[in-house]
Amino acid sequence: MDDLSAGTLVRHATLGLGRVVALEPTAVHVFFPGGESRFAAKLRLPDARRLLSLEAAGHDPWLEGLTTFALDADTRRYALAATWITHEQAVAQFTAAWPGGFSGEAYLAPGGRAGAWRAAGAEMEAAFGGGAAAALLADADHRALVERALRVLRKAAAAPGTVDLEEAEAALADEATALPFFEALLAVLAVPSPARARFERLFAAAGALGDGAVAWQLATAFPFAASPAKQVFLSPRIASAAADRLGFDLRLDAAPAWSAYAALRTFSEGLLERLRPLGARDLVDVESFLHAVATTRRPGAAAGRSRAARPSAARPKKAR
Repeated sequence: MDDLSAGTLVRHATLGLGRVVALEPTAVHVFFPGGESRFAAKLRLPDARRLLSLEAAGHDPWLEGLTTFALDADTRRYALAATWITHEQAVAQFTAAWPGGFSGEAYLAPGGRAGAWRAAGAEMEAAFGGGAAAALLADADHRALVERALRVLRKAAAAPGTVDLEEAEAALADEATALPFFEALLAVLAVPSPARARFERLFAAAGALGDGAVAWQLATAFPFAASPAKQVFLSPRIASAAADRLGFDLRLDAAPAWSAYAALRTFSEGLLERLRPLGARDLVDVESFLHAVATTRRPGAAAGRSRAARPSAARPKKAR
């Protein structure tokens, strides 16, 4: 059994792909998402070893990113937190929030969530495209850059839980910290697929703007509006709440950091593939889905309780 350890992905002959949660001398605990239960299966050794394969397990970002499992005192089985919900329950929450789904008129309207982000993207092109913003930066025209940034954010702010305009304006008010932020932002926007180093520079500059929550929003709103096929928006309260309910370890820190951003992007890309059959087009739809998961109570759920779940035994540190 030296080839098995906690976190290893395995494939069971009948239960499918799973993740090893814990090992005991006489049993291996494996979580199988196909079982639609928050509890890991307890498989007796050595018999279980004949049914498990490492070679055919493959790669699954969602399984690999699951939060820590805890031993349930009543069942003596390892489980995700009781706040976890299944993918189907999450879809139900989204359709409760947006009855027309990803193609609904309200959802796509300027005041709808997707409509707001699409409008922000169009404003982003108008305000920062064509080299105009680079020219303003070269002239150190702080006021004009802030005005353009706020035009974009006003469009995005039509969607609840995106960015607080007053806080954003206050964060960008100091020229000494705002100009380095815009310089780092334009460096990210200048290439089709910015690498980690450019984002780390942007996150460091955003962190200098002040409060961690608004810094996260400012660092991610503009790249997301400009490139919703590749980048993600991270508002700490919403992202951490959604990740908790879906059982994903976001590793969120108070200040913007690459690890949490990359984790959310990987998770969002995996979700997009699961949501495409429902009409999702890009990461704007995933962001909207996660917002619904974080803020909409599952239809039929009792207040404060979650039926069948998926967790986060150890919650990521919240920025605010």
